[in-house]
Amino acid sequence: MSEHIGPRPPSGDRAVDEILADFDTAMGQGPAGQVAAAASAHRALQQRLTAPTPPPPGPGEARPGPRA
Repeated sequence: MSEHIGPRPPSGDRAVDEILADFDTAMGQGPAGQVAAAASAHRALQQRLTAPTPPPPGPGEARPGPRA
């Protein structure tokens, strides 16, 4: 299994970024903690996918769009 190295790039969705940051932090725990963190992140991300559209990101937080 590959290991994520360096900071994770922002997703453009603050809630998703917070979920993934918590998950990354939990990867320093033992196997039981990692499994619990993965299950928790999975549930939270599923809830986020079914939640209403978030407000647009604030200044300086937006990701660039595709180039024309």
